[in-house]
Amino acid sequence: MATCSPNDLLYAGRCFLGLPQPQMDAIIAALLCQILQTNNPMATCDVQTLLDDGKCFTCLPQKQILAIQTQLLCEILHGGGSGTTCIVCLDADGAPVDDAPCPCSIAYNMLGQFWFWNSLTNSWFPISM
Repeated sequence: MATCSPNDLLYAGRCFLGLPQPQMDAIIAALLCQILQTNNPMATCDVQTLLDDGKCFTCLPQKQILAIQTQLLCEILHGGGSGTTCIVCLDADGAPVDDAPCPCSIAYNMLGQFWFWNSLTNSWFPISM
């Protein structure tokens, strides 16, 4: 079974390491579109629609966006498509106050601040990136 272990993922993706970033980005976008359309055959991958849907992420630095993408892909791998996500997008400059939706959740706000849910203490902890 596939895992979300960073070492396993690096090993599995080693053949892509030599590609320039624009080619990697195009491949990732095409693969994500295929995943979306597999889960929902009526879904569209229209560029403007995707940009509009992704505007919540535009204020984040690239490293944080990649962390969110990685988490979403791991959720898809482990039963995604259920309509549930473990990523919480907060309003403007807010901090998380409600319990996390999953034992391994991530929350972020528009200022680029991140928190992870510690299921042992049932509380949010800030992440510095």
